[in-house]
Amino acid sequence: MNNLMMKGKVVLLVLMSLITVTACNDDDDDVDLNQMTAQEFVNRATMSNMFEIQTSQPADQNASTDDVKDFAQRMINDHATATVALQTIASSKNMPITTSLTEEKQAIQSRLAGETGVAFDKDYVKVQIDAHNEAISLFEQAADDLDDVELKAYAQATLPVLRQHLQMAQDLKTMTDQL
Repeated sequence: MNNLMMKGKVVLLVLMSLITVTACNDDDDDVDLNQMTAQEFVNRATMSNMFEIQTSQPADQNASTDDVKDFAQRMINDHATATVALQTIASSKNMPITTSLTEEKQAIQSRLAGETGVAFDKDYVKVQIDAHNEAISLFEQAADDLDDVELKAYAQATLPVLRQHLQMAQDLKTMTDQL
């Protein structure tokens, strides 16, 4: 009888433990805490476009090659177009738009603005490669994760252009490495 009582207490103890664990489960398995919000994407994408425009602006005066100047002008034009499209979507959703760069991005922009010639060309191309790698990661995550249909479509439509820019910058790096 004591053996049976002891087994019953063990079973009861195990059941109580399971009930406690189950009750403590906050049941948010379906919530991805790393999922990007629409506002986060708008902020980061706006900053990315702004950075690529602002770092490209000095190229007209500071670059030593026409290839770098042409690439920079393409960056200005394409990222200005992307910015307008993003602002249109954000505005329709009453989402605020980032209007300034982070201190780190401002420092890079200032550094480039102070360089000329081959030094500018090489640094600018490296900055654009890094910026486009970062942008592609951001837009891929948005294309996969965003719940907002319009912003998700914007990210998906922009990705091929960003990939093309990255390839162009990598080709330019090969050329500027020869300078």
